[in-house]
Amino acid sequence: MVIKIIEKKLQKNLEKAINQIKFVNKFVNKICNSMRINTLIIGVILMLFVSTGIKADEMSLKGIYQGKDLYIINPMLDMGEEYCAYEVLVNKIEFDDAINSSAFRISLDFAGLQFGQEYEVVIKHHENCTPKLVNPEVLKPLSTYSVNNYEIGYNDILNFTTQNESGKLTFYVEEFRWDKWSVRGTIPGEGGPEDRTYSQKVYPYNGENMFRIYQIDHLNRKFYSDTIVINIDKNPVLVTCPLNKVKNEISFSAITYYAVINEYGEELIRGSGDIVNVSDLKKGEYFLNFENEYIVFKKK
Repeated sequence: MVIKIIEKKLQKNLEKAINQIKFVNKFVNKICNSMRINTLIIGVILMLFVSTGIKADEMSLKGIYQGKDLYIINPMLDMGEEYCAYEVLVNKIEFDDAINSSAFRISLDFAGLQFGQEYEVVIKHHENCTPKLVNPEVLKPLSTYSVNNYEIGYNDILNFTTQNESGKLTFYVEEFRWDKWSVRGTIPGEGGPEDRTYSQKVYPYNGENMFRIYQIDHLNRKFYSDTIVINIDKNPVLVTCPLNKVKNEISFSAITYYAVINEYGEELIRGSGDIVNVSDLKKGEYFLNFENEYIVFKKK
């Protein structure tokens, strides 16, 4: 009997010890799991910190080479030992001059650029800082073209050749007619140092014809070519209908450029052809400009 009682007590003590061991084991496992999570969190934080510390940015500057260099202000980083920009590329060619200073110059001729050539400068810099271009105007093209050859060809097309265009600026083609210069058309410039040929439809008349070409740069300045003078020997265009009682139209002997002006100097009709439709005009006197002449007609 006594032995059975002792066995029961021993069994209870053993079960109690086993439960205590299980509790300790669970507690240890929780601590280990917590340590693993904390270690993981710390690792992630360190990775983010490291990646943030080495993250970089880029500044892109695109322009037309005008023979001028770029000047950059380069801020110092907070630590006081390094500057914002750390690498410069010009058309993907690494700029090998010193840039680890508060200001530096990018000499563009090292990349073999030709005048009027497009380029891109990429400045790689650290995050939370930005280098500054001191002279941004050098990125934009100036008008530096020259006209070498010109002629009026087939179908009254004015052809002209340019070279040394510093940028892709629009050409404006003007004609001197009726005692004033007027734009006859616009042509997108191609840019570059090579010869470029352009064409513009004109309406030359018998005798001396004058044309000129200009571009407008980023400073809104006009750059004119020399006056192009071309003498044309052709039959003059004549009016082939009476002008004292015009009802619907005025006819010419050939295609010409014309304009109809009222007594106040307002231009009412402009165009080209061998017939002018004046049916919508009110009765009265008007000026008819054609070729390089002025005449008066009466609308019936």
